[in-house]
Amino acid sequence: MGVVSPRTEPMALEATLPWPPSVNHYWAARGNARYLSPRARAWREEASWRLRAARNGRGRITREVAVFVFAYPPDRRKRDLDNILKAILDALVHGGVLKDDWQVAEIHLIRRRPEPGGRVELVLEEIDP
Repeated sequence: MGVVSPRTEPMALEATLPWPPSVNHYWAARGNARYLSPRARAWREEASWRLRAARNGRGRITREVAVFVFAYPPDRRKRDLDNILKAILDALVHGGVLKDDWQVAEIHLIRRRPEPGGRVELVLEEIDP
C-alpha cells in the first residue's frame, strides 16, 4: 500500500477496503424501525473480513488509536467526504479490530484522486496513554 503517516507510533493495522456506502445509503427504514440497508450490510461483511485478515489473528486493539483514512472516490462527483466515516468505524468494531469506536482518539481523512470503483486505504496506529 505504501501509505506513510506523519506519526511515529507502531502501526496497528493497514488495510484496503472497498469504497463504502455513504451515511445516506447506510440505513433503511420500515415504519418506525431503522436497520442497515442490504448494501451496507454486504459492505460491512466484506470490510470486516478484510480487516480481520489484515489483523492476522492478533485480536482486538485495546488502546486508543489514530485512524488515517485515504479515500480514493469512485468518480469525480462532489460528495461530503465525512459521510463514509460511519461505515468505516462500524466495520472496525464489527470486524473485531476495536472493542468500541470510542477508542478512536484521532481521525485523519484525506481525499485522493478518483479511481474506478473507489477504495479506502486505512491505517491505524496505537496512541500512547
